[in-house]
Amino acid sequence: MQFTPQRLEKVHRSMRAEEIDAIIVTRKPDVQYLTGYQPPQRDLPVACVVVDGHQPHLIVSETQRKALSLDLVMAKVVTFPEIGSPEWFLAHSPQMWNCAIGEIRDLGAESGMVGFQQDWVSVLEFDVLKKSLPKAGFCDFSKNLWRLRQTKDPSEIESIKAATKIAEIGLRTALEIVVPGKTEEEASVEIEAAIRGSGGQQEGIRAAVLSGRHGSFPFVEPSAERIGNDELALIDITVSHDGYFAEISRTLHTGSPDANEKSLFDSVLKVSLNLEKLMAPHLRISKLAAKCVEEILSTKKRRVLGSSIGLDLREPPQIQSNSTYSLREGMVFSAHPTFYDEEVGTAKIADMLLITENGCSRLTDMTRETL
Repeated sequence: MQFTPQRLEKVHRSMRAEEIDAIIVTRKPDVQYLTGYQPPQRDLPVACVVVDGHQPHLIVSETQRKALSLDLVMAKVVTFPEIGSPEWFLAHSPQMWNCAIGEIRDLGAESGMVGFQQDWVSVLEFDVLKKSLPKAGFCDFSKNLWRLRQTKDPSEIESIKAATKIAEIGLRTALEIVVPGKTEEEASVEIEAAIRGSGGQQEGIRAAVLSGRHGSFPFVEPSAERIGNDELALIDITVSHDGYFAEISRTLHTGSPDANEKSLFDSVLKVSLNLEKLMAPHLRISKLAAKCVEEILSTKKRRVLGSSIGLDLREPPQIQSNSTYSLREGMVFSAHPTFYDEEVGTAKIADMLLITENGCSRLTDMTRETL
């Protein structure tokens, strides 16, 4: 992913609108969004400081600094020494916070309003922040960052498209190797190997083959159970490329689907087609969700119809009837209608959809009609 100056200008405009002088970002996907730096491990302490009118300052340890590629980072890199501290276990290190606070002081924002990510800062860390900047005010900037990330710029869209193509390689593999007698785990490992061999990032890969009623549980893992001779089989694939996610799911049958199984699948297929047909800029998501399921029997249990996707697999907004958001050009969604029945099984179709100027574009090429 290439960081763009336009992205930084969006951040500065949002800060000015909220009268915020500086932000400290500690959630790793948001650090990547602001700087282009993708931490190699989730547990490494990393932060980003942005002061209005200045480029981002990336805060990393001295060891991380030696390993990162500066040509991929659009930020001033500032380092801190790595010194362990038992009371800071599972938190960002005190050295990192001292470094971030020092950057705010150096840029003249120590008496201004400082935005931070409330859900990603511990009580201990916030106490240090308040004591170190006694003249500053503080506010949560999390929702602002989510809104900024909802519309993707061209470089982000290219990364998502690349992830989608890799996911499709995994799905093509699944169509060949998911057969009765093989365990869910065996099939899933083969699919993951194909994805990894095609360039998928290890941290973002998930290939799950779930047979029978096993697929009715959200985010369930493949088991040692063997795929049956005449049942539904759900193929659920996620891939990450340059930190950006794609999700593709299809529903297969290992024999001949009966009337109930076909009805379940047809309901999911209809919603999937409706989503692609109806999604367009300015449409309220609550109206979209209601319209897509208005002819579906309420007895068919379903989950959220989709969600925005990007540096996180699940981002707001979600496609559901109580959403307060509207669609905007540049949003990318994983549209993943899922219906399940305790007696029949689970049917799911997940596709990647990009909101365009006049409607939406399907980033996934593979057919939905797999039964």
